Amino acid sequence: MEKICLKIIRYGTYLVLITPLIVSSKFFFPFVGPKSIYFFALVEIIFFSYLILISISPKYRPRFNLLLMVLSIFLLILILSSVFGVDFQNSFWSKYERMTGLLMWFHLFAFFVVLSSVFKERDEWYKIFGISVFIAILISLISLFEKMGVSIVGASSQGGATLGNSSFLGVYLLFNLFLALYLFLKTNQEKLQSTFYKVFNFYSLLGVGLIGLALWFSGARAALLSTLGGLCVLGFLWLAFCQKGKLKYVGFSILAIGLIGVISLIFLIIFAPDVVENKLIQQFGSSTIRPRFDVYNMGWQGLKERPLLGWGPENFDLIFTKYFNPKFFTEAYGADIWYDRSHNIIFDTLGMTGILGFLGYLSIFGAAFYILWQRFFKKKENFWEVGIFSVAFVAYFVQNLTVFDMVGSYLMFFLLLGFVGSIASKPKETIEYKKTKFKLYPAAIILVLFIFSFLNFVIQPLRKDYFVIGAVKAQPFSEEKLSLYRKTLNTSPLGQDQIREFFADSAIQYSQYENIDIVPREKILAEFDFISQELEKSIKRNPLNFRLYLKLGRVYNGYFRFDQSKLSDAEKVLERAIEISPNNQQGYWYLAQTRLFQGKLGEALSLAERAVNLEPQAEKSHLVLIQIVKLTGDQELFREKVEAALNINPDWATSIKEVLGISGS
Repeated sequence: MEKICLKIIRYGTYLVLITPLIVSSKFFFPFVGPKSIYFFALVEIIFFSYLILISISPKYRPRFNLLLMVLSIFLLILILSSVFGVDFQNSFWSKYERMTGLLMWFHLFAFFVVLSSVFKERDEWYKIFGISVFIAILISLISLFEKMGVSIVGASSQGGATLGNSSFLGVYLLFNLFLALYLFLKTNQEKLQSTFYKVFNFYSLLGVGLIGLALWFSGARAALLSTLGGLCVLGFLWLAFCQKGKLKYVGFSILAIGLIGVISLIFLIIFAPDVVENKLIQQFGSSTIRPRFDVYNMGWQGLKERPLLGWGPENFDLIFTKYFNPKFFTEAYGADIWYDRSHNIIFDTLGMTGILGFLGYLSIFGAAFYILWQRFFKKKENFWEVGIFSVAFVAYFVQNLTVFDMVGSYLMFFLLLGFVGSIASKPKETIEYKKTKFKLYPAAIILVLFIFSFLNFVIQPLRKDYFVIGAVKAQPFSEEKLSLYRKTLNTSPLGQDQIREFFADSAIQYSQYENIDIVPREKILAEFDFISQELEKSIKRNPLNFRLYLKLGRVYNGYFRFDQSKLSDAEKVLERAIEISPNNQQGYWYLAQTRLFQGKLGEALSLAERAVNLEPQAEKSHLVLIQIVKLTGDQELFREKVEAALNINPDWATSIKEVLGISGS
C-alpha cells in the first residue's frame, strides 16, 4: 500500500505540472477554468493518497518547520478574512475568470504539504524540475510560433500561448528559466559522469535558451525586467558570497544600494504615488499608468476602511466600485472601467486581507529566505541552490507589483516553496520509523472524504463550466436554454454571480433584436423572470455589489418592451446602484433610460447632465446626454450640447453621428 500511494503521489505530481498546457474552448474562460479544475483534481488525488500513506508510514508525516508554520498562519488569516469579509461565498469559490479564492489556497497548501513531506532526495527534485522545464519548453515553442503567425492553441491567447495572457505567460516562464538555470549549474557542478546526466545537462542549457527567448518576445515587460534584474542580483550575490577581497566588497555594496533602492521605491509607491506616477507616465504613457495608480489608491482606501482583515479575498471589485473615479471612462485612463484586482500584490493583499494578510504574505518570503540562507551559512547547501531560488522569489515578487497571480504562477510558486520546505524538514537518517498496518476503517473514512471533495470541488464545477457553454449555444428564449440556465446555477456555487451577470447580458442583448416579436411572449417573460430572480438572490447575499444592481436594473429596463410594471423595480434598483457607487456614470445612464421609458424626459435629462458633470472628458456621457436632448425636441439646447462636446474633443463627431443615425459628412 505504501508503494501504491507513493506511485500515485509521484506520477500525480508529474501530471500536475502539465496544468499550464490545459486549454479547452468547450468551457467558460477556456484558459482559466479547465486549468484550475485540472489542478484541483490532481492535487486531491495525491493529497488523499498522502493521507493514506501517513496513516501507515510515519516517516512521511509533515515535520515542523518555519515555512509550514508561516503558510498555516497565512491560510488561517485568509479564512478569517473570508469569514469576516464582505462576501464569503465569493471569497471561498471565486469565479471562473480567476479561480484564486480560498478553495485554491486550500489546494495549494495541500500541494505544499505533500511536496515538502514526500520528496526528500535531490534526484527526485531534479526529475520534478526537469518535467516542469520540459512543459515550459513546449509552451515557449507555442509562444514563439504564435509570434511567427502560426496559431497552435486555437482560442485567442492574447499573446500568452496556453496561459491566455502575456503577463501570465511571462511569470510562468520566469520561474522555469531559473529552474533550468539551476538544473544546468547543479548537474554541471557535480560533474555527473553518467550519460543520462550529460544529456540532462545539455537539455537544461537548451531550456535556458528557449525559455529565455520566449520570455524576451513574450511582451511581458514586468516578468522580463524582473528576470533580468534577478540575474543581475544573482551575479552580485555570487560576488558577495563566493569571492574574496575587493570583488566581495563590490558585491555587498551593490546589493546594499539595490536593497535600499527597492525599499525606497516600495515606500514611494505606497506613500508618494504621485512622484512614481509622473515618472512612469513619461516612460509608458498616461493611459497605461494613470488608472493603475488610481486603483492602488482605491486599495489604500479599502484598507483604511477595513484595516485588520480587509474586505475578504476576491472582493477587490467592491472596493473599486465604492471608490470609483469617473475619470476611468476617459481615453486618458484607457476607458477600462472594471477592475477586480489592483494589479499590484501590495495593494491587492492590503485591500482584500488587511494588514494581517499582508504581513502573513511577506512572512512566506521571509521564511523561505531564512531557511535557504541558514542552510548556506551552515554549509548544508551550496551557493547556486540558495542564490537561484532566492532571486527567483525576489523576481516573482517584483513582477507582481504590476500584475496578479493565476493558477500557473501559483503552481510554480508553491512548487519552489515545496522544495524549500522539503530541505527544511528533511528527517535525520538516524531516526527509525515504525510502520503500522494498513487499516480499512481509516482508509474508508479518507475515501469518503475524497469522494465528497472530488464531487463538490472538481466534478460539479467542471459540469457547471460545461453547462454555461451549452446555455450560450441554445436557442434564445427557448425551454432548452432556460433548462440549462437552471442546471448551471444549481450545479455548484462557483462563479455564481459572474454567471448570473453573463446570462443577464445575453437576455438584454437578445431582447433588443428587431425580430424579437416573433418569440412567444410567455417564453421571454419566463427567462426574464428567472434571471431577475437569480440576480436578486445574489444581491440579497451581497448588497454592496454595484455590478449586480446595474445588471438587474438593465434587465428590468429590457423587460419594458414586455411588462411595463417592471420599470418601478428598475427605478429602485438603479437608485440603489447610484448610492453604492455615486461617482460611477453607469448608474445615471441606465436610470436615465428608465426615466425615458416612464416618459419623464426632464428627469432623464437631469440624470444625463449629472453624469457629464462627474467627468466632462468622458465621451459616452455626452453621447447619452445628446440622445436625450434630441428626444426633447429643443433644437437650441441640442446644438448647445453638441457644440459643448465637440469643443472638448472634435474627434467625437463620428460617434455623435452614429448614435443619432446620421450618415455622411
